[in-house]
Amino acid sequence: ALEERLRDYELLQRSNADIRMENERLKELLGFSRSLPAKNIPAEIIARDPNNLYSGITINRGVKHGVRKNMPVISFQGSNTGLVGKIVQVGRSTSMIMPVYDYQCFVSARLVESRYLGLINGRGASDSPLLMRYLKKRARDEISLGDKVVASGENYNYPRDVPIGFVSAIRALDYETSLELDIEPIIDFSRLESVFVLDLGTQPEGDE
Repeated sequence: ALEERLRDYELLQRSNADIRMENERLKELLGFSRSLPAKNIPAEIIARDPNNLYSGITINRGVKHGVRKNMPVISFQGSNTGLVGKIVQVGRSTSMIMPVYDYQCFVSARLVESRYLGLINGRGASDSPLLMRYLKKRARDEISLGDKVVASGENYNYPRDVPIGFVSAIRALDYETSLELDIEPIIDFSRLESVFVLDLGTQPEGDE
């Protein structure tokens, strides 16, 4: 009987610990949501389909929650905020994200240190570096491994200065007039659970 009671106490203790951890996670999400400059819709990832046209990530928010097609999606891990992708399909209560690592996702981006512009797109796998192209070859001496890359805001689908990743390789091809950079995403998609869909057309309540 004592052994059974001990097992019950251990289960209860683990349950309480899980609840505390979940509460801390929810507090972090709430704090991040309130810190964003644009109205946002918190969402949880409920499915992933690597064979989908868009390497789709499905979330539990849709039209009835205010989600619309082409809205940008961001998230945070630890102290890092990063670009996840954009909404490409919207249902009543669920939506699909095309992640930044998808072949068909293109983001106008800027190197923070040198201010050079380029175009980023994915390689189709969440564990592969992103590809940044169309940088002038003369920029080579001003770019270093580890340089931060952010969205430029010039194609309107993505908010300006949202972090994307860091330079992990630099290539100057003989037959090309521009550089190619590998960009390691700032978001670890294998650990991604929650995201925030941004409504860039509105400001949070109370802001003027």
